[in-house]
Amino acid sequence: MHFMNPEHIQLLDALSQGAVILTDDRIALANLCFAEICKADRETMTGRPFSDFVIPKHHARVSAYLQSVAHDSAAARQTVKFTLPDTDGTEFFVEMQAGVITLGGGVALLCSLKDITQKTKTSQKLNRILDSIPEVIMAFDSDHSRIEAANSATEGIFGLPTDQFVGNIFHPIDLVLPEDSAKVQAFYAGLVDKETDRIEYRIVHANGDIRWVRDEGEVIYKEQGLGEIQQVYHFIKDVTDRKNDEEKLRVSEQKYRRIFQYSTDPIFVAMPDGSFADINQAAIAMFGYENREHALTGNVVRHFTEETDRQAIMSELTRTGTVTDHPARLRTLSGEVVDVVITAGCRTNRHSGLLESYQAILHDMRPVIERTELETYRRTMGGLSDRLNNIAQVQAMQYGLMSDYIEALKSAKDGPRKEELLSLLLEEVSDLKKSLEDLRVLGEKIRKIYHAPEPPVPVPDGTGGILFELK
Repeated sequence: MHFMNPEHIQLLDALSQGAVILTDDRIALANLCFAEICKADRETMTGRPFSDFVIPKHHARVSAYLQSVAHDSAAARQTVKFTLPDTDGTEFFVEMQAGVITLGGGVALLCSLKDITQKTKTSQKLNRILDSIPEVIMAFDSDHSRIEAANSATEGIFGLPTDQFVGNIFHPIDLVLPEDSAKVQAFYAGLVDKETDRIEYRIVHANGDIRWVRDEGEVIYKEQGLGEIQQVYHFIKDVTDRKNDEEKLRVSEQKYRRIFQYSTDPIFVAMPDGSFADINQAAIAMFGYENREHALTGNVVRHFTEETDRQAIMSELTRTGTVTDHPARLRTLSGEVVDVVITAGCRTNRHSGLLESYQAILHDMRPVIERTELETYRRTMGGLSDRLNNIAQVQAMQYGLMSDYIEALKSAKDGPRKEELLSLLLEEVSDLKKSLEDLRVLGEKIRKIYHAPEPPVPVPDGTGGILFELK
């Protein structure tokens, strides 16, 4: 087939993409479109090596492609992409496909070149965007067997460069921890049928670390392709931190539940209206419920003896989020009033800031009050004993003086002396009467404490603590 006649040249010039005929790797003919792409005069291009119109770093690849086409007709179905030399500061990228033709009785190559500059720049921009994403993005072929593209996040997550995956040297399944391998293989094998699916599994990083990843797969179909698959994408994200946080939270929750369940202090979780959301055994016993199910039908509001105490606690919770050692009196189902101090914290809605629930720890003050009562009674009885002893000593002295005055009266001869002794004796009788009255009053106090004791009353000490006083 001879392409050098004027009709053939006109035919090549009519093409909307570049075309060039090569003989011995030199340009025998270039159409107007190729000359415009290269920013050159077509007449000056004839006879020049084709490599003059290829940037140096692509010479070897383009030359190898042309040789393969010249020696193997099957290679004509393939293409090669390269960059034209920069002549005016504008980058041009082309995709070339070559085929063998006859020219003047010899063999030549007819090459068609398509301007893919805009497509390449868009692709490069997209690749830069994809490479800035910390999540691995992999594109598989329609059979879901070979990786065709991947972003640079592979090095961060797997510790291996992108070309190791694009070259299909490594596959994500190769890096899966053996214990998770079976379920990951099943995930990949079943993805095409499911069209979309996700899984979390462990991988072994190139440095030996074990990491958790979330792998989301999606099948993409060709437009108007009647169900024909175009590509299969995988989006792989490192979720190690989240998994570690979940494990820490799980351990913390287990510890919390153990503390909650086995604490000797009553603990409960209540909703803003006071209804119990959770309650431990100590609180169930203190309030007098039959069991947890019974308690969850209750409401802590009904247990406050003073509504002002509850309102003060709720106001402080709403304002600061916590309450510490707030004294209150609670009534059990049997009617017994229990003195407690309450420490509480609340959970609020992260969007509205409104109270969602609160947890309260009650410290039952009855044992403290009982110990305080005993201590108070002990000290009181000690004081009473001292007063009794003092009265007894005074009375003993008074009796002694009275005896001395009586003996002196017996032996007194003159009247003035008798009068004086009698006056002293009467004074001692009066003092003795006062001592007996003191003794009677003290007896009444002892009788009252013994027969009708009143418990000490808890009162704030002004510094956040609690004191107890006898009424």
